[in-house]
Amino acid sequence: MEVTAIQKNSDDMLQPTPQPWGFWPTLGFSAVIAIVYLVATIIVCAGFTIIALAGDSELNVEEFAKALETNGLFLAISFAISAPLVVVLALLFAFIRKNITVGQYLGLRNPGLKEFVKWCVLLGIFVAGSDTLTVFLDQSIVPEFMSKVYTTAYFTPLLWFALVIAAPVSEEIFFRGFLFKGIESSRVGSVGAILLTSALWAILHLQYDAYGIVTIFACGVLLSVARIRTGSVYVTIAMHAMMNLIATCEVAIMLR
Repeated sequence: MEVTAIQKNSDDMLQPTPQPWGFWPTLGFSAVIAIVYLVATIIVCAGFTIIALAGDSELNVEEFAKALETNGLFLAISFAISAPLVVVLALLFAFIRKNITVGQYLGLRNPGLKEFVKWCVLLGIFVAGSDTLTVFLDQSIVPEFMSKVYTTAYFTPLLWFALVIAAPVSEEIFFRGFLFKGIESSRVGSVGAILLTSALWAILHLQYDAYGIVTIFACGVLLSVARIRTGSVYVTIAMHAMMNLIATCEVAIMLR
C-alpha cells in the first residue's frame, strides 16, 4: 500500500500544472471576441437602417445611426445576438488550451449557497452605498442614457432579458472568466487582473458620464474580488444580474 501511495504521489507530481493562455495570447483572443461582438452589433445596426430606409427613403442615415446609441430595442436585440457569440468564443478559446479544463479556466464551479448569499448581500450594500453617494453628490440615480433606452425599448421583456440575463452571463464569462484568468496567471498577478479587467469593463460603458464609469469600475473591483475568493464565475454572474435588475427596476419606477 505504501508503494502504491508513493507511486500515486509521484504520478501527481508529474502532472503539469493547469495553465491558461499567457498575457498576450489572452489579449489577442480577447480582441477576436471584441471584434466579433462589434461586427454583430454593426450587422444589427445595418438591419435597422435598411428597415428604416425602406419606410423613409429620405432618412438621414448618420442621424439615425447616432440615435440607435440610445435605442432600447436596438440594444436589446444586439445583446441577444452578440451575447451567445461571446460565450461560445470564450468557451472555445478555453477549450483549445491544453492541460486545463474549461471549468478550471472560466471558474465554472458551484461554491455553495452560502457564498452566493454572502456576495449578493455585499453587492446590495455596495449598491445602497453607491445610490446614497449619488444622491449626496446631487447626481441622478437613473442616468439619462438609461431613461432613453427604456422609453425606446418598445418590447420591454426583451430589454429586461438583455440587461438581467444576456449581459451578465456574457460579460462575466468573458471579463471575470476568460480574460481575468489569463491576466491573473501572468506576471501581472491578481491585483493587475483586478485593475485591468475592471478598467476594460468600465471602458465598455462609455455611454455613461465620468461618475457612472468610476462607479462601474468600483463594482468591477468588487466582482473581481468575489471571483478570486470564491473561484466561481457563477457568483459574479449572480451579482451582476442582481445589480442590473436593481438598476432596471429603478429606471422603471422613475419613469412611471
